[in-house]
Amino acid sequence: MKKPHAPVNVGRSAWSLYRETRRPGSPGLVRRIVSAPFLVKDVTFGRYRGVSPGKLYGFFLLMALYVVSPIDAIPDFIPVLGWTDDTVVVLWFMNGLMRESGRYVEWRRAGRPASPAIASR
Repeated sequence: MKKPHAPVNVGRSAWSLYRETRRPGSPGLVRRIVSAPFLVKDVTFGRYRGVSPGKLYGFFLLMALYVVSPIDAIPDFIPVLGWTDDTVVVLWFMNGLMRESGRYVEWRRAGRPASPAIASR
């Protein structure tokens, strides 16, 4: 059986994330987006241990290097198609960040230590 192509997998994963945000009691997409910077801050300072700083920054660095690198699966000089692989990589990273941000919001709801700025929300 053939495996689906990467854009199809990212699309399915994005759809799954959307359904997850619509589930009753689950953090919504806007809440996850707003909480993402606080997630990064709390990971950096060791307050949130749901993901390691090395993993978070490592995946961000790999994503950023791939996007700015002239070496791609599909060369960027090909209009539209050339940017597709970069878009897929960015969406893959953002999908992972939003999922982790949802877990972070739930962690915060459970009464874990708050960052001062997010506690007022």
